[in-house]
Amino acid sequence: MSKRAYAELPDGRQTHYRCRGDGLPLILLHASPLSSAWMEPTMAALPDGVYAVAPDTPGYGASDPLAEPGEDLSGYAAWLKQFIAALGFGRAGVYGSSTGAQIAIEFARAWPDAARFLVLDNAAHFTDAEREYILARYFPDLSPREDGAHLQKAWEMVSATWQWFPWFEQDEEHRFAPAGAAPLETRQAMLVDQLRAGPDYARAYRGAFLNEDANRLFGVSAPTRIIRWRGGMLRKYADRLDDMDLPANIGMVHCGPTMEQRLAAIRGAVAELAGDSA
Repeated sequence: MSKRAYAELPDGRQTHYRCRGDGLPLILLHASPLSSAWMEPTMAALPDGVYAVAPDTPGYGASDPLAEPGEDLSGYAAWLKQFIAALGFGRAGVYGSSTGAQIAIEFARAWPDAARFLVLDNAAHFTDAEREYILARYFPDLSPREDGAHLQKAWEMVSATWQWFPWFEQDEEHRFAPAGAAPLETRQAMLVDQLRAGPDYARAYRGAFLNEDANRLFGVSAPTRIIRWRGGMLRKYADRLDDMDLPANIGMVHCGPTMEQRLAAIRGAVAELAGDSA
């Protein structure tokens, strides 16, 4: 099991994190609107010789929000640099899923000397038109209402997120998983995290969609592996990466649809890159 602690940043804000293992530092960044609790299975699957640290992204879980988050991910990338420094590390590997992957990309672009390597999961490419269409409907207002309608809307969104992408297009064309694929307990845990993030739950989430453009990868110089998980909600959009002439430092790691296959792919990518950068 992991240990839990807080890191205090220069502006006095605190970041809650989980950690386990010993060795080369690896930061694990979760998807939105979740928390570091969702990184526990990944942390447990990592190879020996890795000190895994999974923070709650600012504004999610038990971490303080950014003072000035902005519309893009630059504030989150700067937070990550400060967080790594607060832990006493000059460099670290970074694993990120969905929003976490996009924060990792922007961190590596801004501070190439601080990014030892990247492992990106649930990273894809959207056209401008697709991005505009998704953002127009993806994030309903979840401000508290007297009749509790916001709770019903949040539950609808959470439940649909595990079957369709985007979640509001609930037809067979947009289905990526069968009904019941996510247990009730899993959906409940996601609902709690989403409600805990408050009405501003979409802040980093929206920034990630705006950043979901494979052209951003051309500014990454760190050794990078992209997990191409066949069970992911973004697999249709991730397949577009095959048609892009990405830099030689970026490689694909294909794996099957099960969670066990995904974790094995992540473990292998980390073991490869950690060994190469030791």
